[in-house]
This record gives sequence, C-alpha cells and structure tokens, in this order.
Amino acid sequence: MHFPYNRYEKLAEPLTAYYPSDEEELANWIVQTIGKASERLTQLFERPMPDMEILVVKPEDWSLVPRSDLEEERVRRPYWTDETNPPTLVVPTEIDPTFGAITREKIAFMLYHELALAFLEEDPRPWPDESPLWADEWQFEFVAVWLSYSLNSLQGAINQDLHEQYADIFEPEPDGKTPVTVRGFDWYEDTPAEEYLCYELLLERFAVDLLARYDVGILLRFLASYRVERDVLLSDDVTSLLAAALGPGGEAWLEELVYF
Repeated sequence: MHFPYNRYEKLAEPLTAYYPSDEEELANWIVQTIGKASERLTQLFERPMPDMEILVVKPEDWSLVPRSDLEEERVRRPYWTDETNPPTLVVPTEIDPTFGAITREKIAFMLYHELALAFLEEDPRPWPDESPLWADEWQFEFVAVWLSYSLNSLQGAINQDLHEQYADIFEPEPDGKTPVTVRGFDWYEDTPAEEYLCYELLLERFAVDLLARYDVGILLRFLASYRVERDVLLSDDVTSLLAAALGPGGEAWLEELVYF
C-alpha cells in the first residue's frame, strides 16, 4: 500500500510537509515547532538538522502511513520512520485518547521525543550492538522534557494528567521498588500499549527528576562514553556510565529512585 500524497496539500519551505487541506494551521504549527526545537538541538549536539519531511495524517488514512514497526500501527501518535527517503515525521491530526487530554504542549512533547531520536540516529558514533531498552529510551525522553522546559516554559511532568491517572505505578512495594522499574521493563511484540505507556511515564518522571538536579550537559557526557564500539552493554554497565556522567554522588542518587 502507498500513501495517497496526491490527495494532500504540500508546504515546500522551510520544511517539506504534506497535510490535509483543512489542517494548514496545524501543519504550519508543526513545522514551526520542529524548526525551533531543531535550532536548540543543533546547538546542543553541534550537528545539522537531519533531513526530513513531515506528514500530517487524517484518521482515515492512518492505515496507509509509511512504517517499519507494527507498534506504530496500534495507536495514533507522532513517530519517526526511515522507511522513506528522506525520513518522515508522521503526525496524526487526531492523537489516540490513550494519551489523555491532548494539548499543544503534549503534541510538542511528542514531536520533541521523535526529533531527539532523529538527531541521535544521525550521530556517526557507533551504538552498542546490544544494550537494555532503557539505555536509549531515557535519552529521548530526557531531551523531550528539556525542550518542553526551554521552549514552552513548562515545569514538572508534561503528561501530568496521566501521572495522576497511573499514580499507582510510582508506589513502591515491600522491596522498596515500584512494581515495574525503568531498568526492569522490556518490550515484546505482544506488550499491551497501556504497559508501554506506563513505562514512558516512568521515563518522563526520571527525566523530570534528572533535570531538577542536573543540567542537559549530563547527556553529552553520557553519550561520550556510551557511543563507542561495544558488543554488549548490560544494564549495570549502563547504570555505571550514567552515574559517572552525573558525577560525585550520582550512583547513590540513582539507586535511591524507587522507580529506577
């Protein structure tokens, strides 16, 4: 199946964007949001903005969007795909209600997450051949929260309504840790979307707590030791790299986090 680009309007500058004829305002806002965030990330990572196009999709065409992962088909949300050339940031006009009350701040947060993925994939340094899920995922969430703070003047959790709805996931059990932790979660093809959402909320809380104590420079220090050629990095190895990036007291602080 091919996406019906010919039925969509097209913006050519400053980014190529395809959008339904009645969603021009949304398309322009998305392009502006991506542009402002890219400026910050270009400064942070000292690399140019990745090549991309934007595709704003109405619900009836969602089954036709370019994708490489069945997970992207389950719920409507922004995602980055390299199944096209150049890669595409796909944005639904209607985001799945799983994500609670949808605001422009929430949509921007989702866009920032995918843009962080795009920038970090462009980093020429090698990824570990094998590493735990959280080793990469915390980076994207951290950047998204940082951009929400610096560009949208937000503080605390961006998905506050969801944090309240799923407050029980942050309640520690007798062993002192939450039922699912950042380091303990793993994703499989049959993992329910709600479980993955709860994992994302843990990561968001982690990013919020990190930024309450440290600045964005910890990510650059982490990447300097993480993005080197390795066959396997275990979760304890990644924890040690992150603790070193945090500096003195970092390891003890990490271990005190009930959800980590």
